[in-house]
Amino acid sequence: MNQVRIGVIGAGRISHVMAQAHSHVPESKLQGVFDVVRASSEHLASKYDIPHVFDSYEAMLASEEIDAVLVCTPTFLHEQIVIDAANAGKHIFCQKPMALTLEQCERMNEAATRNGVILQVGFMIRFTPPFVEVKERLDSGEIGDIIAIRSAVFGWEPTADWFYDPTQGGGILIDTIIHTFDLYRWYAGEVETIYADGGAYVFEGARKHGTPDNIMCSLKFKNGAMGSIYGSWSSGYGDKTLEIYGTKGSFFIDLMEAQGGRAFIKKNNENPSSAEGWNNLGVLWKFGYQQEARHFTHSILGRVGPSATGSDAVEAQKLAVLADRSMRSSQPLKV
Repeated sequence: MNQVRIGVIGAGRISHVMAQAHSHVPESKLQGVFDVVRASSEHLASKYDIPHVFDSYEAMLASEEIDAVLVCTPTFLHEQIVIDAANAGKHIFCQKPMALTLEQCERMNEAATRNGVILQVGFMIRFTPPFVEVKERLDSGEIGDIIAIRSAVFGWEPTADWFYDPTQGGGILIDTIIHTFDLYRWYAGEVETIYADGGAYVFEGARKHGTPDNIMCSLKFKNGAMGSIYGSWSSGYGDKTLEIYGTKGSFFIDLMEAQGGRAFIKKNNENPSSAEGWNNLGVLWKFGYQQEARHFTHSILGRVGPSATGSDAVEAQKLAVLADRSMRSSQPLKV
């Protein structure tokens, strides 16, 4: 196989983002699309020269012309589609969050494992500069051991009521903060305890469904590092900041002001280096989706190992679920 033939399930906003990303990957071929609104399918097909518009996702999964699928439907529809795709032997890219409950995530991951197919979840920050560079430099030991990591995460006000609903969108923890839970695990390892507090401060949708629109989480990692996350849907702007403090230096990412970040490495008088002091991290957020698409395709072709896997999504889901329980019980919880 030199090219992966991909079917798109769901033709809403995120499908256009993913189709655009795959259009920059020569080894990807957008081969088919299905949406319950046929006009949406036809619009996506026309825009990206997709040859086949299917009448159902089951018909797509039965097609020998499809090697893999992009699941771009609302969250509450993910589980059955992913399990059906795995049972059909199709590789799967599933938009985050993988599902609404931990049990659903575990069933989806088990189905992919049992059928020997790749399941990648849309944690695109793992593939986005400068977060990739930070991971590489953390792994090299450049800033020593992590002491603390903190982030402020600003999402736009939800565009539909179902985002607030724990039975459809999951609320801010599962829809938005789950990106940062995954990022923290990638950077600092497994979490030992978590405590969260928050509430519905602004939006009627959050009050109606009993989910927060603003939340604060405190974490303690198994390696002793500390973590905190502030998440908001009511700021009126989007994007995030990230700070990582280590025994030898620090990383600062501020996507509010610029698409990049900075590093500070403490001076070593015995072994001076040009990297000491302040220096810039990588830039260009928009390449994250392209790198995510490329990694999914290349993992199917056997060129790279899987990343942002179903197992990673299960662990991030645990943190989101426990944060919600902690917020409601006012108690820190062990992971």
